[in-house]
Amino acid sequence: MSETLRILFVVVLVAGNALFVAAEYALVTARRARLEERARSGSRSARVALDLMDEPVRFISTVQVGITVFSILLGAIGEPLVSDLFGGSVPRWVSFLVAFLTLTYLSVVLGELVPKAVALERAERLAIFLAVPLQWLGRILHPLVWVLDKSASAVARLLGVPPARAGLSAHTEEDIRHLVAEAEDVGAIETAEEEMVYKVFDFADKEADEVMVSRPQVVALSVDLPTQEALAAVIDSPFTRYPVFRGSIDDVLGILHVRDLFKALYDRGLENVVLEELVRPAYVVPETKDLAALLAEFRKTNQHMAIVVDEYGGVAGIVTLEDLLEEIVGEIEDEYDLPDESVERLDESRIRIDGTFPIDDFNEEFKQELPQEDFHTVAGFVFGQLGRAPEEGDEIVWNGLRFNVVDVDGQRIGRLQVDFLEPEDEPEPVEAE
Repeated sequence: MSETLRILFVVVLVAGNALFVAAEYALVTARRARLEERARSGSRSARVALDLMDEPVRFISTVQVGITVFSILLGAIGEPLVSDLFGGSVPRWVSFLVAFLTLTYLSVVLGELVPKAVALERAERLAIFLAVPLQWLGRILHPLVWVLDKSASAVARLLGVPPARAGLSAHTEEDIRHLVAEAEDVGAIETAEEEMVYKVFDFADKEADEVMVSRPQVVALSVDLPTQEALAAVIDSPFTRYPVFRGSIDDVLGILHVRDLFKALYDRGLENVVLEELVRPAYVVPETKDLAALLAEFRKTNQHMAIVVDEYGGVAGIVTLEDLLEEIVGEIEDEYDLPDESVERLDESRIRIDGTFPIDDFNEEFKQELPQEDFHTVAGFVFGQLGRAPEEGDEIVWNGLRFNVVDVDGQRIGRLQVDFLEPEDEPEPVEAE
C-alpha cells in the first residue's frame, strides 16, 4: 500500500471515529422537546433520532463497535506509517513510541474532544443529521451487536449488576429542580420563573388546611340577616362570594355570590329579596384534600370556593381558587384588596403580627424554621408552646425568637410581638408554666 493511500486511510479513520463520537454525544444530550417539534413538522430524521434515543443500549453499542474498530484500524495502519518515516534510523522502540504518541494525540483531539465539543453545542442538529446513517449501520451490525450485548449482560450478571434497560429514562422531581437551578444560574430563565417551577412542585404536596382562610378570618353571613344588613355587609367587604349559615357557621347552607344578590335587588327590589333563595350549593372538602386534586375539581365543576371541614364535620375555613393560584404565582391583588397590615415593623429586629399569620409564610418571609407539622398559624405555635390558655404578656423564646402575646380575644391570640434576638441577647430557654 502506497504511503499516500495509508495517509488517506488514517484521515478517514480519524474522521470516522469523530463521527461516531459526535453521534453518541448528540443523541445522549439532545433535547427531546426540540426533536419532537421537528418530528411533528415532518422531519423523518428527527423521528429516527427519537427512536434511537428510546433504545440507548442498542445505539450506544453500535457506536462503541464503530469506535473500537476504527481505533484498532488506526493503530494497525498508522503505526507502520509513522515508523517508516524514520527509515530505520532510530531503534524500533523509539519509532513505536513516537507513532503511539502521534496517533493517540490525533485520536484524542480530533477524534474525541473536538467532535464532543461540537456535539454538545449543536446536539439536536447533529442528532438529526447522523440519525439515519447510524440507524442503517445499526441494522448492518445488528448480529454482531446482539452477540456483544448478550455477552456483556452475562458478564454483568456474574458481577451482580443488572443489565441496562432500554427505554425512556424519566427525570425525578429532584432532577428537574437541579436542572431549573442550573438554568437560572446561567441566565437561561429568570429567578421568578425558577421560583414558580419550585412552587408548582410544592403545590402538589400541600393540603387544603395549609392554604385555607382559617375559621376566625372567614367573612360569612347569617341567613337570618335582614336583606339591608346583608347588603351593607357585602358592600363593606372586598369579596364576591360569602358562606351563608344558619345559627352557627358550622351549619353552612351554601354560598352567596354578590352578582346574584345585586341582580335580585335590581329585578325585585330590596323588600322582595329573600337571602336563602339566592344561596348556591356549597362545595365541601376535608382539610386533607390535596391542592392538585382540588384545583382539578374546581376546573371541572366551575367552583371558585370550597368550605373546608375538619374530621368532626365542623367548618375549619374556606379555600378559594385565588388561594390556590397564589400558591404558584404569588399574591394576586386587585383594586379592592386591602393593604396588608398583618405585619407591622417596629424596628430592624422587632415586628408585630396577627396571630393568624400562616407559619409557612412566616418561615418564607423571615427565613425561619418554625415547625409546621402540628400548627398552621404562629398563634397556634405559641399556644402549643405555652401549653395553656394564653394571656396578655405571655412570652416564649424559641431558636433566637422571642414571642410576646400583645392581646387576646377569649382563648384566641390576637396580636404577637416577635423579637429577632442576637445570639448574645438570647436568654437561657425557660419552660412554659
